[in-house]
Amino acid sequence: MGIKGIIITTLGGGLLLAGGAWFYKTQTAEAAFSKTPPAISMVKAVETVLAANPGTTAMDVNLERENNNLAWEVELNNGLEVYVDANNQEIVKTEQPWNLANVKDWMPN
Repeated sequence: MGIKGIIITTLGGGLLLAGGAWFYKTQTAEAAFSKTPPAISMVKAVETVLAANPGTTAMDVNLERENNNLAWEVELNNGLEVYVDANNQEIVKTEQPWNLANVKDWMPN
């Protein structure tokens, strides 16, 4: 094997090791993030959402990631999806579903 072959083999091996190290670090950080329990319970999150939306009922609750933070997503019977930060119990986002029946001329001609 010539000098070019040695250089290419060495560079290829170095890139392989660097890629493997990056992948391992990413997977380790991902696993640590997913194992961190939320500071706020699901019940507290639902209570927070219902207090901010009187007269509604919680239909579904999921623990999700919102802007790289854990958040409880609470779906209400009126269609709203409310996200509560799982660390400080603040409402961080509210989504309302689209009702295309209320939007005039939403389809192009």
